[in-house]
Amino acid sequence: MNYVITGYTGFLGSALRDAILAANSEDGIYAVCRSRHQGQMTFPERVTPVWAEMEEYAALHQSVPHADVFVHCSWGGADHAKRDDKEVHQQNVQYSLDAIRAAAQMGCKVFVETGSQAEYGATNEQQTEDMECNPFSEYGKSKLYMWHQGKQLAEQLGMRYIHLRIFSMYGEKDHPWSMIMQCLQKMQTNERIELSACTQNWNYVYVDDAAKMIVGLCKAYMQQPDIPSGIYNIASEDTRPLKKFVEEMRAITGTQSEIVYGAFKPHVVVVLNPSIATIKRYITPTFIPFEEGVKKILS
Repeated sequence: MNYVITGYTGFLGSALRDAILAANSEDGIYAVCRSRHQGQMTFPERVTPVWAEMEEYAALHQSVPHADVFVHCSWGGADHAKRDDKEVHQQNVQYSLDAIRAAAQMGCKVFVETGSQAEYGATNEQQTEDMECNPFSEYGKSKLYMWHQGKQLAEQLGMRYIHLRIFSMYGEKDHPWSMIMQCLQKMQTNERIELSACTQNWNYVYVDDAAKMIVGLCKAYMQQPDIPSGIYNIASEDTRPLKKFVEEMRAITGTQSEIVYGAFKPHVVVVLNPSIATIKRYITPTFIPFEEGVKKILS
């Protein structure tokens, strides 16, 4: 089975590579990378680089003779600075639709879009895939739009469409601005840490576990052609008040940092309480404890 992965060099893309190569000794990957990385990277056996910018995705089929599953991880402006840049996210939608058309030309049977928990918006209810979504950021709105438009286009072109709503991933290659990475950096140097009240429920999933869930779902779709297009939460089963995650990191690091809860009040308090019952119909996910994931980051 051949996969195409856009965003191959990213946080999730690299974890997907490892999960695919570990799951089957024959599966191959077409790794879509931005041209600026050319000459700076090496690729494992069974990984073929494809150099393309996002605006060139419409022509990806010219570089990939055949593939079975297309996993689309590229998305510009996911950081805090551009999360509400409407123009950037409208461009992302167009590039994603271009990727769907190219995937059909490659012969793909399944197209996977990496959506986000931001699609749910601010809610105190448990997040299930069939609930009404009320995103407040342009990022969340555009990801939700992709579910509707992407599913329609993919099915018109003869593919099934998987839409992943990914919750808070963490791991060794996480963004330096994430709360976990910032807290761990300051804890290691005993710096003062200022946080919100951290009383809301939260959910963290280790990136390798998330990647294994995604690969398992792709394999289920390829093996069972009767599974319809659908939305799947990608999360762990460890939901608890955010403060408990912070205190666990404090205990692991043995820090002397002063942690000030309530130092600032966010404009919107986001609660993460996901259900993963839908994906468990098709796969049996496994998760490492949060403590083990943090220790991997620190090692």
